[in-house]
Amino acid sequence: MSTSLNGLSRSVLETGSYITALLSYSLAAVIALLVMVWWLVKLGWGRFWIAFLFWLGAALLLTPAYANMQADTLAPAVLVAVFQTAFFGVDTAIHAIRPLGVAMGIATLVGGTHGLIWVWLGRRRVNMEQP
Repeated sequence: MSTSLNGLSRSVLETGSYITALLSYSLAAVIALLVMVWWLVKLGWGRFWIAFLFWLGAALLLTPAYANMQADTLAPAVLVAVFQTAFFGVDTAIHAIRPLGVAMGIATLVGGTHGLIWVWLGRRRVNMEQP
């Protein structure tokens, strides 16, 4: 499907290709998160930091936002925020920055809680194994 705007032709994603693009991006983000966790484990990072960074990364990569104020399609909020800020200023990117900030705040709480529980369970298991 193609539309014309001031004589310029541009392509618009159809529903099937839009869903395929979102699913492809989401799968790539999940794979990147799993690779990050594997890498942090190999580097010897602590359980708390691995859980904390996993949730922050998930919020950063998987939070959606509208591509612009008038759009009815979603895109990754971090990409929208970066490009809108770079090309049009912070005022036009605020619609992507707000949900990203909320998601990062929630991820901080969830990741911190997850990390503390993971550390606590790991120490508890070590204490149970020692005579």
